[in-house]
Amino acid sequence: MFSGRFDHSIDDKGRVSIPVRFRENLERDSDDRLFITNFISQAERCLVLYPPGEWLKVVGRLRQRSGFEGPLQLFQTFFIGGAHEVQVDKQGRILIPPKLREFARLDRDVTFSAMTDHFQLWNKPTLERVLSAAEEQMMQPGFYEQLKL
Repeated sequence: MFSGRFDHSIDDKGRVSIPVRFRENLERDSDDRLFITNFISQAERCLVLYPPGEWLKVVGRLRQRSGFEGPLQLFQTFFIGGAHEVQVDKQGRILIPPKLREFARLDRDVTFSAMTDHFQLWNKPTLERVLSAAEEQMMQPGFYEQLKL
């Protein structure tokens, strides 16, 4: 399980270090690669990164649905078609493919944000905007009741 939010920098070659706490989880499962793809959350662009086992679960859920449904076909073209398998190097870094960096508008300053079984990679100012909007929504009466936890 992943948890936490960590600020990092992308180097000139497009590499970024995976947060140590995330790497520890990957190493525990003997994973030295990730699947990375484009995603849209709260009407903002980011990247999502999955360990291989979790990626297979996502792909399996998609396979169970009819691939001929319009919205599902569109999502698969976007999400699965945009995916890349990346290797975590000995220094704990990954190389983010240029098209994905461009999609998520990743500059030098980025933030990793945990999502329990996977994590996201955001342009830092974009995530700050998303978190600010989330905070406002969470202050609204009845917000927590809607979660039905």
